[in-house]
Amino acid sequence: MKTIRKAAAMLLALGLLLGLAACSSAETVFISSQADLAGKVIGVQLGTTGDTIASDDVAAKTVERYTRYVDAITALKQKKIDCIVMDRDTAIEMVNANTELTHLDVGFEPEQYAIAVQKGDTDLLATVNTVIKAMKADGSLEASFAAHEGSKGSAPDLNAGAAGGILKMGTESGFAPYEYIADGKVAGVDIDIMARIAKELNMELQIEDMPFDSLITALSSGKIDVIAAGMTIDDERKVNVDFSDPYVDASQVVVIRKTSKK
Repeated sequence: MKTIRKAAAMLLALGLLLGLAACSSAETVFISSQADLAGKVIGVQLGTTGDTIASDDVAAKTVERYTRYVDAITALKQKKIDCIVMDRDTAIEMVNANTELTHLDVGFEPEQYAIAVQKGDTDLLATVNTVIKAMKADGSLEASFAAHEGSKGSAPDLNAGAAGGILKMGTESGFAPYEYIADGKVAGVDIDIMARIAKELNMELQIEDMPFDSLITALSSGKIDVIAAGMTIDDERKVNVDFSDPYVDASQVVVIRKTSKK
């Protein structure tokens, strides 16, 4: 009996050692460049540029797709994934709120955000471009970014009851500083831009909050009139939507645990 118990104890101890070794191996993930992403478990938001990069341009071990970035951040903190490929400005916001994380610029291609309208909607597109140009010129676009830093801004006046009807805007509210929830309402840079567009059109802005990967389908089907969601201009999306002039330069970065930094 003693021999059996001794053997069982040895097996248990061996199992614990192996488990600790596995945990240690899982924690030893170092990333400092694009090359280091090869063989890693990468988190992304479904349908984003980060999703495309992780799926097509990086030899990832697996790509884990999340509806919202906050879920990817949680998975990273729980060590279910090794890193996240995501938009720079939102990465900065989330890293500031999660001090055990950091972000790295690994040299992904620059990109630009724009507002998307239905194919052929030249009237709405012209108004959008006019407002973007005006907000750049008068400093209100820069002021909007300052107001929403740290997700501390507020929702604008949506021009309720305007005589021109309803302008339906599609967005995904987990993308600060462009869109986030403040006091139960969707606020952010994109909301400020769209609120000004609605006033220019004498329309009431109605915000439809939905998963990012469903926005283009919603626009094409007429469920919404416009997308303002920090959406990157790319050729694949141009097949289905018309983009405004860009309103901000952007890029993708990699978010990692600080213990993964070389």
